[in-house]
Amino acid sequence: MTRTSTPLVAESRSTVGRYLAGVFGVAIAYYATAKVGLLFTVGDAHVAFIWPPTGIAVAALFRAGRKFLPGVFFGALACEFQVFPWWVALGVSVGNALGPLITVEILRRFRFNPISAGRRDLYAFLFAGLVGMTATASNGALWHALGGLPPIELVPAWLVWWLGDTAGLLIVAPPLLAAVRPRVHRGAVRPALVLLLTAVLCAIAFTNVASPPTRSLMVFPPFMLLIWVGMNERLRVGALHVLVLTAFAVAGTSEGVGAFGHLFPMTKMLFVWALVVTAALVTLAMTTTLAERERAEAALTTAAREYQNLVDSTPAAIVRYTPEGKLTFVNETLCRLLGYPRELLIGQSVMDFIPEMPRTEAVADLPVPHQISGPASGASGMIRKPDGSCLWYRWTARHITTGDGRSEFQAVGIDLTERRQAEAERTTFERKMQDAQRLEALGVLAGGVAHDFNNLLAGVLGHAELAASSLPEGHPAREHLMTVQNGVAQAGGLTRQLLAYSGKGRFLLRTIDLNELISQTTDLLRVTLPKKVQLNLHLSPTLPLITGDDGQLRQVLMNLLINAGEAIGDRAGSVTVTTTTHDLALEAVSGGVYSPSAPGQFIELIVSDTGCGMDEATKSRLFDPFFTTKFTGRGLGMSAVLGIIRGHGGGIHVDSRVGFGTRFTVLLPVTTEALPEAAETPAPLDSLLRTPLESPPRQRRAQRTEMIPRPPQRSGQSPPPVPAPAPVPAPRPTPVAKTEKRGLALVADDEPIVRQVGELMLKQMGYDVLTASNGAEAVALFVAHADLVRVVLLDLMMPVMDGTEALVAIRDRSTVPVILCSGYTAEAVPETLTNDSATGFLQKPYARGDLQAALATIGV
Repeated sequence: MTRTSTPLVAESRSTVGRYLAGVFGVAIAYYATAKVGLLFTVGDAHVAFIWPPTGIAVAALFRAGRKFLPGVFFGALACEFQVFPWWVALGVSVGNALGPLITVEILRRFRFNPISAGRRDLYAFLFAGLVGMTATASNGALWHALGGLPPIELVPAWLVWWLGDTAGLLIVAPPLLAAVRPRVHRGAVRPALVLLLTAVLCAIAFTNVASPPTRSLMVFPPFMLLIWVGMNERLRVGALHVLVLTAFAVAGTSEGVGAFGHLFPMTKMLFVWALVVTAALVTLAMTTTLAERERAEAALTTAAREYQNLVDSTPAAIVRYTPEGKLTFVNETLCRLLGYPRELLIGQSVMDFIPEMPRTEAVADLPVPHQISGPASGASGMIRKPDGSCLWYRWTARHITTGDGRSEFQAVGIDLTERRQAEAERTTFERKMQDAQRLEALGVLAGGVAHDFNNLLAGVLGHAELAASSLPEGHPAREHLMTVQNGVAQAGGLTRQLLAYSGKGRFLLRTIDLNELISQTTDLLRVTLPKKVQLNLHLSPTLPLITGDDGQLRQVLMNLLINAGEAIGDRAGSVTVTTTTHDLALEAVSGGVYSPSAPGQFIELIVSDTGCGMDEATKSRLFDPFFTTKFTGRGLGMSAVLGIIRGHGGGIHVDSRVGFGTRFTVLLPVTTEALPEAAETPAPLDSLLRTPLESPPRQRRAQRTEMIPRPPQRSGQSPPPVPAPAPVPAPRPTPVAKTEKRGLALVADDEPIVRQVGELMLKQMGYDVLTASNGAEAVALFVAHADLVRVVLLDLMMPVMDGTEALVAIRDRSTVPVILCSGYTAEAVPETLTNDSATGFLQKPYARGDLQAALATIGV
């Protein structure tokens, strides 16, 4: 044997020793309690009315396990050998061991728990005992009959046997099953004193200490005390009281003393049996009821605590109040919202803590009782927090009846603040999108109108110039033709305003000191403002520079100042121009059509007046082209202002109230680097207003297009003329002279009048001219006369094939000089088509001098 196996053998021997000791202990306990039970036998049948070993056996097998069943058997065998023949004793002992085993198996099947001792455990214990003791009594009576018991005594013997086993089970098993390791603590003092009192009362009742009448009466006090114990203590304590009562009753009665000692043997046995069994059943029932009540109270307390935690942790505000508005319950959420403890709120009026607020919308208050009809009613409004902020809540109230029959209302408030903010943001976004779509549509319309109008003006201007050139000097009709040409020039300024609004205007960008520009412009406009209007300037001395077109920005300032003066009218008032710098964060860029396109540092140009102001309807259409509230004007001034500001990458905001004046805030981005003087670049196109006709911004070499400064009305119309740069003079007619033939020219335009003007002008310059009404026809004519064509005039927008496609087809075959013509600006031409010196651009309407200059630009 190895060294490692020695401890295992020792441990095995120790386990076997403990097991044998346990078996022996169970046998001794069974035998000892059997001797006590034999004190209550009936005649010579050796059947006891109280058989304590049954309780010992059930407790041992349930707590220690079935392995100690031999101890029960040997204990029963040792007892039965003394009163029965060996073979009868052997059979009875088997039954005495089998009955407790059946009881234990049933208890385990029902998951009996002696510690909790609930109602289900009580029913399982009684049922298991009934079945097991029936088996034991039946087995014992059968073997007793085989041992010589007369048949007439078989039934009484079975009944007494069953009653004895049942009594032993009810009295002895509960304290052993529920027993725990004793612990000395302050809470154990009361049960110990009560147990001592039970012992004293039982000693008086079942001994000869007191007189016989007193002994008979003293049977009831222990029983009454036992009832009190059952109402206040657990099973393990109550079972000890029953055990003490049984011990005194059995010992005293068997000795012939006490309350039942003077009775006949059978009578006193029945009295004792009835007393102790009743005490055991009452104790079991009452302690079980107490355990059930404690568990129910614990569950109720837990549920109430969990419910309170749930109610307090929910984001909803929950209150209950009487029909008079007196608060009876508030959850912690509402306490935090109102900033008051629950104790202060309970009993107060609900309207004291959720008052009405002076707003245009009704402020939330809880629904008052008379507003509630039907199962539920609700109202939405606001709650003011202690810090002054407000939250929107939706309240739903329901009429309830409390457990004591009182009528109350329970209201639940849901926080709608984020939802309302989201709805407001969505509404704002939708409004911005609608504005963007509306302005985009108007921009497309304005650009299209300007383009078509320029085509018409091209025909009018060209024919007027041709007619003037065909007349001799001093002819009376020449003056009329000059007037026509001047009118065309002014109409061209109008179309440039439309193009500026649509995003197709052109800008001559340079570094600008906005304060200097404001000073120059206001000096010019002071004389145009009404005499009662005072012009105030608050210009920041540290204003950074910006990049922009000074002429366009001057027109913006003129429009705003003239509108401000007209808004004041003949009344006394003031117009204030303020400049300052402002850093615009990313989250401040709203993305609307009036907002800057990107965050950064901006200059704020603020023009405010004390005039009549505008209503919301006028503000909503302020920048619409052709919208005006004045009798005169065309309604394009503020539209052009918006286009110019957007073209500079800025934004504009309007604050106005009827009777309180108007405040325009223009945001212009600060320049990051200085540009060369008069460096010309196109206006950046806003993505919201960009149309398919537009192309990405890029630097151009074409001539500058200026907008005629025409002060607009506040509502968007053009106001009466003010001092401004002189109208663009019409080009003087050039007398027709005989020129040498310069070759063949091709003119392609879908407008007959424009096509005819181009043809006549080129013929005056010495060209033979071919004309085409669309791009496909132009390409076909060019292919047929490719060797003879010296120059091509292509309109950008034509049916069948537009000018861009026609130019690509021509460039695939030749590098002939080409001039692209359009009612739009040069931005409508793709950059890839104008990156060579043989392609130029000419904006309509154009005069003969403009055409000659364009031809010279491309080397013709």
